[in-house]
Amino acid sequence: MTMHLRSQPTLRQATVRYHGLDAARAIALFIGIFHHGIESFVSYAKWDWITQDSQQSLVIDILFYVSHVFRMQAFFLMSGFFSHLLLSRVGISGFVLNRAKRLALPLIIFLPLLYGATYSLWVWGIRYLRNGTYEHAVSELPDYMVLSHGVPLMHLWFLYFLILYCVCAVVYLSLIKKLITGEGYRLSINKFVSYCSRRWWGSLLIGMFMVGPMLGMTDGFGVDTSASGLIPRLAPFVLYGVYFALGWIMFKRLDLMNSMSRFKRQNLTAAISLIIVLVGVNLALMGTSSLHTGVGRGLINILYAFASISAVFAFIGYMTAYFSAHVPKIRYLSDASYWGYLIHLPLVGYFQILLAPYEWFWAMKLVLIFIPVMLIIFISYKYLVRTTGIGVLLNGAKNLKSNADRSKAKVMS
Repeated sequence: MTMHLRSQPTLRQATVRYHGLDAARAIALFIGIFHHGIESFVSYAKWDWITQDSQQSLVIDILFYVSHVFRMQAFFLMSGFFSHLLLSRVGISGFVLNRAKRLALPLIIFLPLLYGATYSLWVWGIRYLRNGTYEHAVSELPDYMVLSHGVPLMHLWFLYFLILYCVCAVVYLSLIKKLITGEGYRLSINKFVSYCSRRWWGSLLIGMFMVGPMLGMTDGFGVDTSASGLIPRLAPFVLYGVYFALGWIMFKRLDLMNSMSRFKRQNLTAAISLIIVLVGVNLALMGTSSLHTGVGRGLINILYAFASISAVFAFIGYMTAYFSAHVPKIRYLSDASYWGYLIHLPLVGYFQILLAPYEWFWAMKLVLIFIPVMLIIFISYKYLVRTTGIGVLLNGAKNLKSNADRSKAKVMS
């Protein structure tokens, strides 16, 4: 079922629940848990991860690479949309207060706890698997886990980026926008978005804006990591910022969301085709200097820019097309996904370390990793988070409502 949305938000659209985007945001975060859950099996991760498993697979290598192509880009696009939606509901002051509660406080509270747990786990894992000393284990830690090399944001860097983007939005709305006279640039943006929304290849045209920051990536693995330091690396910060801005614009140009749903098959075809080419080029250049320098890296980054935007449009298109109605289980997953993503890193790391030395088939190991991790996430969310102060902090006071209150609200809406 395709959604048909008007170009400009009405009062009702500013208060409606976008269930398809809720589902997309939840799935994007759970894909992130899957992404980290398979990282110990990736042949090219080496010891830049909590541990390195005895088993590797080309299938895992490709899945790990492909999941990195679109998940965070889609997440930041949706974050831009929901940020603009929130602003339209509560105004600038309410927006600032809400973002402080939902983003800044969780970062301040959870980062020290998760860093301490992950740091200890990492050191224990190195000693457990290599029989080394504590000092040797500490010396083996990657730079992004060492305090002297910058604040270790780890997987919570996304919260830090979101805080910075929201600050930029407030500064723009309260200061910069007032200094800019005329409506020319806004009309140009509207015309461009409208033009792209009417064409299946509009996503590729928008992808041109992603090429610049992608050419600034240097890690050789798509978008550079941003796991450490309060001064973000410029290229990934700009790239995710462009996606955030695109989502922000999409709230006022809802025809763009409708376009994602309408052209979901074309975007999926384009994404799969580009990803196949991208993987092929990577495999062809593997082991050569061209993979990380010069024309080879530039070609890969350009392909990556268009593969990402196509995959993001296809992903959101399918989510909005097939999850547009209220589904209580999807809403529950959406609320639980934030908690799950916050706490998952030491959980997956612990089970990865336990299983790493055994010569078992990698698929069986993944089952033994993900089943206990997901059980812990959902059980802890249900009994320790959802109806407690932690749930209020992460998802709002709605979680304190009784089932009867929620049912009544649903009927009244």
